[in-house]
This record gives sequence, structure tokens and C-alpha cells, in this order.
Amino acid sequence: MALGTSMNASESESPAWLAPIGWLGWLVVGTLGHLGATAVVMISAATSFVRSSDDDEEAGLWSATIAELSWMLFAGCPLVGLVHVAMGSFLSLQAYYGSTFVDGTGAVVGVGLLRNLASMMTGLTLAGLLPVRIIPELRGMQRRRRIERARATQAEAVRGSTGRPTAAEREAPIPSPGRLAGPRLLAAVVATPLLSIWGCLVGTVVGWQSSGTLMGLPSETFFLMFVRMIWYRDVVGLLVKGSLFGLFTAALSCSEGLRNDESETDGDEVRGGSTHGAAILRASCLSMAAILLINMTWFVLIYHAAPVYGPSLLQPPTP
Repeated sequence: MALGTSMNASESESPAWLAPIGWLGWLVVGTLGHLGATAVVMISAATSFVRSSDDDEEAGLWSATIAELSWMLFAGCPLVGLVHVAMGSFLSLQAYYGSTFVDGTGAVVGVGLLRNLASMMTGLTLAGLLPVRIIPELRGMQRRRRIERARATQAEAVRGSTGRPTAAEREAPIPSPGRLAGPRLLAAVVATPLLSIWGCLVGTVVGWQSSGTLMGLPSETFFLMFVRMIWYRDVVGLLVKGSLFGLFTAALSCSEGLRNDESETDGDEVRGGSTHGAAILRASCLSMAAILLINMTWFVLIYHAAPVYGPSLLQPPTP
């Protein structure tokens, strides 16, 4: 009997060479599951603003949005500013040492930041910042609410029925996932374009000072080439891409924060509830991948597929 059981167990095991296929399937299914959960969170968040039950609840949503927006701007300004100090000086020196666009340094710095780098670098910065804030906050709120409910239920069970409303009944209902995620999503949609504009300004000023100090480029030439090469699609792209980057980053972070993963939750409670490393890393990586995909799609559809790419410092190719 034991021999038959061991033989059946060995036959049911998958061959070792099939393990990579299983890992790939697990990765695909997990990614699709995260995307589906993120879509549900986004729909729930939009519904929470459209279907507010009363004026007090609507005021609470907007006050929460203002609070989240204030935090994102306060924490994001120094990080985005420091990143674009490096970007502005790099683009300025690249134009100098390339010896091709010395007179067009303003276009290389300003248009490069406005067209692509400012929104993308801001989005990548927030992709590392927002999960660190949102995931522990949402998971901590849900864990505290579960503990309070369990304690209230146990206390009422020990005391017995008194004919009065129980503590669990008197307690305010748990907010829906949409009401928890809505303020954070809306704040990220507003904060990311604002921080992108801030980064573009910082990088342009740094590039302007670098070109004047190191290359002796006049300020008039710097800003003249910047204005000549700018395109209306660059400004629209900064706002649209920034909003999309912030939306997907916040949605993925909220999706991770609202997940009810018992294994990760139990591990966090054992370690004191202060570590959410796997969820934060997962949300950051998925957010960065989404940002790169959106940026590539925008460039291909809006710039590369257009009949005319726009102003250029180079001469057009001749047949």
C-alpha cells in the first residue's frame, strides 16, 4: 500500500524541465491579476466621487484629496528638484561635448525636459515614493479596523446581550475601497504634472547657468533656441503623460495596499507591521513598467507617426 502511494506521488510530480513554464505562467497570471485589481480600484475610485451619499461625505473626500496632494507636493518637490538638477546639467554638458548643438543648447535642455525627461523622471521618482507611503497606510488602516471589530465583538459576547446597540454596531462602517483610493488617485493625477513642471523649470535653470558658466553661451541664444524648438505637443504631452503616470502609480499602490493577502499580512504583524517590502517592490516595478510603456506609446503615436515631427536643429535628409 505504501509502495503504491509513493509511486502515485512520484507520477503526479511535474518534471523538472517544466518548472520554467510554471514560473512563466505564474508571472503572467499574477500580472494580469494585478492589472485587473488595479482596474477595479480605478473604477471604484471614480464611482466614489460621482456617487457621494451626502454633503458631509463629499466634503470628507475633497479634504482627504487636499491632504494627500499637499503631502505629495511637499515630499516630491525636493526629490524631483534634485533629480532635475542632474538632468539639466547633463543635457547642457552633453550639448557642449557633443560639439554639434552648442548654439542649440537651450533646445537640447529645455525641449528635452519638456518633451520627455521631466514627466518621465518625475513619474519614476513617484513610482518609488508613493508605494512607500500608500501601501503601509492602507494596510495599517484595514488591520486596525479588523482588530477593533474583533475586540468589540469579543467584549459583547462576554458581556452578553444588554438590549443596547453593540460596539460593532455603533462603530462607523468600513469605508469602501473606492473611498480609500479615490483621494489618493486624484491627488496623484494633479501632483505629477505639477511636479513635472517644477522639474522642467529646475532643469532648465540649471542648464542655462551651466551653459553660461562653462560654455559662455549668451542667455539670449539659450532661450531663443528653446522658444524656436518648442512645440505645442510637448506642453500637452507633459500634462497628459504626467496625469497618466500619477494615475497608474497611485492605482497600483492602492491595489497593493487594499489586497487581503493573508501570508503577507501575517508576516507583517509578526514583524511589527512595519515592513511591506514585497508589496512595495512589486508596486514600484509595475508602476515603472507602466510608465515606460505609456511613454513609448505616446512617443510612437504622437511624434513618430505624425507626418511632420516638428522643429529640428538638423537639416532634413535629402534623397
